[in-house]
Amino acid sequence: MRIIGVVQWAARDKIGDPVAGVVPIVEIQVPEWRPINAAKEFPSQGQVFWHNSHAANQGALISFRPEPNPGQRDEFRVIDVKPAMEVIDLRLLGGPVEVRAALVAGVHVTGPVGTLRALVWCQPDVLVGPVEMIRSPMGMLSLTGSNLARVSTFTHGRPHSLHINGVERLVCMDESTPSGYVDWDEDETVLRRGLETAVRLAKQGGHEGAQTKKQIEAAARALAAQGIGVEAQLDKYRLERALALCVDTEAVAGLAPELVGVLYEHPAIRSGIEELNVTMRAQVERSIRAEIEGQLEGERVALQKMVDARACTSCELEAALRQLEAVRKELETLEGRRDEALAETEGAVRQLTHRQEELDELRGRAEAAALDADAAENRAKQIRAELSALSAEQAKAVARTQDLSGVSGVERDRAFLVHSAGGRGEALRDKVSLQRALTTAARASGIDPAVMLPLHAAVVARLMPVALGSSALSLMSTYAKAVCGGRIAVIHVSPSVIQLRDIDVASGNGIFAIAGADREVDGLSILLLEGANRSPLEASVIPMLQLDEIAPMRISRTPGIRVAATFIAGATTVPVSPQVWSHAVAIYPDPTIPFQGESAAGDVGLSSELLTFGDVPTAEIEEILNTWPDCQDLKPALTRYGSALSRFFPAERVMEDLIQGLVLPYVVTALSPDDQARALDGAGTLNEPAVAAIRRLRRTIC
Repeated sequence: MRIIGVVQWAARDKIGDPVAGVVPIVEIQVPEWRPINAAKEFPSQGQVFWHNSHAANQGALISFRPEPNPGQRDEFRVIDVKPAMEVIDLRLLGGPVEVRAALVAGVHVTGPVGTLRALVWCQPDVLVGPVEMIRSPMGMLSLTGSNLARVSTFTHGRPHSLHINGVERLVCMDESTPSGYVDWDEDETVLRRGLETAVRLAKQGGHEGAQTKKQIEAAARALAAQGIGVEAQLDKYRLERALALCVDTEAVAGLAPELVGVLYEHPAIRSGIEELNVTMRAQVERSIRAEIEGQLEGERVALQKMVDARACTSCELEAALRQLEAVRKELETLEGRRDEALAETEGAVRQLTHRQEELDELRGRAEAAALDADAAENRAKQIRAELSALSAEQAKAVARTQDLSGVSGVERDRAFLVHSAGGRGEALRDKVSLQRALTTAARASGIDPAVMLPLHAAVVARLMPVALGSSALSLMSTYAKAVCGGRIAVIHVSPSVIQLRDIDVASGNGIFAIAGADREVDGLSILLLEGANRSPLEASVIPMLQLDEIAPMRISRTPGIRVAATFIAGATTVPVSPQVWSHAVAIYPDPTIPFQGESAAGDVGLSSELLTFGDVPTAEIEEILNTWPDCQDLKPALTRYGSALSRFFPAERVMEDLIQGLVLPYVVTALSPDDQARALDGAGTLNEPAVAAIRRLRRTIC
């Protein structure tokens, strides 16, 4: 089949070849053209791809045949391209003579600025052309180009009306032979040709020596007697125009041969030529001036946009520098506090070592010298009490060091525990109280409240929430206070952690001992892997998550324990495995200025409806997988996380959090930069925020 379409866009691909997108409008059929529903007949974008589109101009009409384009987004491509001849309706101006005169002076016709090659519709239903015309920025359409001595006319074809983007456009696809010709050259040239025709026909009829006007009239009669062929019609057209030009000219008194010789010396002709030159010069000057002014105005607008963009960029740079300076000062303060805490820890370790040596010495003396058993036992009890007190003091100092190390990026080889043993907060029974507790805690800690409910949804879905950025540790402790009564165990993951059992070793007493303190608590507790991406996740963290999904509570043996993690950016981190996003959700806490005041602890019972799922957002998940076909492995995680989100958010927000929390982290870790760019091309309106999110993710997890 053959189709008429409009060029929607024209650009160049990665290797510089011209490409374009064509929207099909109608299929050429007999007797009526069939309108095309492009969205249904030409998936997936309602257009046909045009490769090597050297002649493509945006908005132009073309005729083509579609061909299958397997394996591409656009399932069809353009072949056998021909221009679709557009028609300009000027019948209100009269016949070809009047229309030609109006086009020389300029006719106001709306449309794109530039050169146009089209047919002109004149009275009585005559199509003239195609001829070249130019439309100025003021909307004036003027005749231009060359080869106007023999312009084809058609009386047997009728234009078809197409409605494109709310605008009616006429097109004619009749490829039959012309029914006649007209001469649309300048008046002087047509007059000369008319006189030559008159002389030739006058000689053939034996009318030597008659006046020019009479020669033309006689020639017209002779021409009419010859027949109605296309050549005879062209000669008649020239004679009629020449006769009209000679009616008011007194100089046409001699014979045609003599008039041809002195034509350019006649004052009337000369003045007419001069006036025409002045008129044409003025018209060309106005057209060129208008075109230049239009281009200049466009350049001015572009320059102003560049100036505004530069000013905006300068402001953003200054703000970033100020923020960087503030972060640098905060880092210096934190490093000082870290050094102090480290010194306290080292002192506690030295005291503990000294007491242990003293205890060993006493035991040796007791065994060797057979000291009094009661006295030795009393001394041993005293030393044990001192050791217990020093151990508690060491744990507190080490915990403070761990908190500061997580913020400043300094690594440690041991894990530290911050734990509220069996603590309970205010019971949260409904969504309103939950949201109020999360918002209050977030504002008091300087965390954006918008990320708290998505974090809770990840906990409900039993997916590991992964916090990114400088506020990650603060986010997790804030959530633990608002929902878990402050129960949180922090395990610092160092580069020495290679396998799952290394995490248990890094936690000192072991994961089972950490979780065991809350075994009888009817509420949630957080087991936080701080800096989890310092170790290879596929060997350490992912097996833990897989085992927990197969047999819940296998890892912790505590009903309310939930595993969470933070990712950091730095030289000691390793690339994140894409498989982790089948078991985890990325959370992006943006820091804010904390409010003055303290928030109360909250608690959610394990049987609370706040830990139940909502409806599965099937339509949103299918749309995501159709838009991001590389993410099929995420479907189980999307279903669980989406069901939890639907308890708190409408469909639009659910879809946004699914993309931000699962799809984009998977795209960054699983796809190459070229594949990422290809995936973003199909993201539609999500393209711009997705690019910004991917740029932020690359700095942390790649």
